[in-house]
Amino acid sequence: YNGSLPNGDRGRRKSRFALFKRPKANGVKPSTVHIACTPQAAKAISNKDQHSISYTLSRAQTVVVEYTHDSNTDMFQIGRSTESPIDFVVTDTVPGSQSNSDTQSVQSTISRFACRIICERNPPFTARIYAAGFDSSKNIFLGEKAAKWKTSDGQMDGLTTNGVLVMHPRNGFTEDSKPGVWREISVCGNVFSLRETRSAQQRGKMVRGVTSV
Repeated sequence: YNGSLPNGDRGRRKSRFALFKRPKANGVKPSTVHIACTPQAAKAISNKDQHSISYTLSRAQTVVVEYTHDSNTDMFQIGRSTESPIDFVVTDTVPGSQSNSDTQSVQSTISRFACRIICERNPPFTARIYAAGFDSSKNIFLGEKAAKWKTSDGQMDGLTTNGVLVMHPRNGFTEDSKPGVWREISVCGNVFSLRETRSAQQRGKMVRGVTSV
């Protein structure tokens, strides 16, 4: 997060963040997939100790993907919400505004549970970013209007309303860095070209050879 905040750094609201290995791993990875309307799917959603992502396809059908504990990774969540699952509270910076009151009138472009970063706990400590964060009930819901689809290997994936964009600089982070191309990251960490508009329902094209690292 560039620059400084009008009211200075406070708690989970800072102008820059450092990630450290957690005392205990809290990462998660996908496990069981349920086609909803089944008791197992309902149980996965209502279970406060079970991370899950729900993809609403229609009023009649929802696909629920359960996530299990991953002892090899740490998860850090970023968003506008001040609820406890969010490690880093990030709000919009409105150019030229001097105080918080100036920024309240603008509709935020940052989701309450915007994204999550999963870091490997062992070298090389690779960090990957994924769209959407788990809420206080450990759920992510992609509603009927969200862009979502089934992948070729039968998994579900989707995009969030506000989207999560990443740019890898050309020549890496060096003195020769040049701006790269902005791409969009999906809920499962796949990489796409930008949509026509920020929250369009039609996803961009999948970009091969680029990762969410």
